[in-house]
Amino acid sequence: MSGASTAQSTKFVSSFRWIPEKGDAGQIFASLSYWVTQDWAVGLDYRPLVDSVELNSTYRAISEDPGGWRPGIILGTSKEDFTDGGIQLESRAWFATASKALPKIEPLGDFRIAPYAGAVWIEEFDDLRPLAGVNIAHPIASLMVQYSGTDTHMTLSKSLTPQVSVSAIYWGLKYPGVGLRFRF
Repeated sequence: MSGASTAQSTKFVSSFRWIPEKGDAGQIFASLSYWVTQDWAVGLDYRPLVDSVELNSTYRAISEDPGGWRPGIILGTSKEDFTDGGIQLESRAWFATASKALPKIEPLGDFRIAPYAGAVWIEEFDDLRPLAGVNIAHPIASLMVQYSGTDTHMTLSKSLTPQVSVSAIYWGLKYPGVGLRFRF
């Protein structure tokens, strides 16, 4: 979810992820979210190898000001994969982030840089941890580098159509995988 609010006709977003070297809970993942409003989505995450279905929700509390410096504020919850001391586990996570797409910097051409920072409460750890990342977007593709509170991940994504995108994932800078997203 971007910090900028945009009028959209998309009501559903489905995503699929396959990371063959992860444990059963994180190896195959599917998600379907419904946009109740342009700022609030609710949905379900499914992990078929452990037969787990969990609620997810994301809410854009404050929309980013595209012409100014006001960041977007995003709140949400989902059950996520985390690694702690080399052990992979699932935990409900509650997060808040502030994000801001920076003005286009002419020497960079068509690149747009959008950093974010925030915090995540990870229930299994009973701990509040920092979140941070940056999305570097270009009309051809985008690169997301993110720190999830325990691991750093990279995702290179390419939109095939306005509704379909594919991704190469490097989970925890250790496990390669692929992702697919449909919007309808």
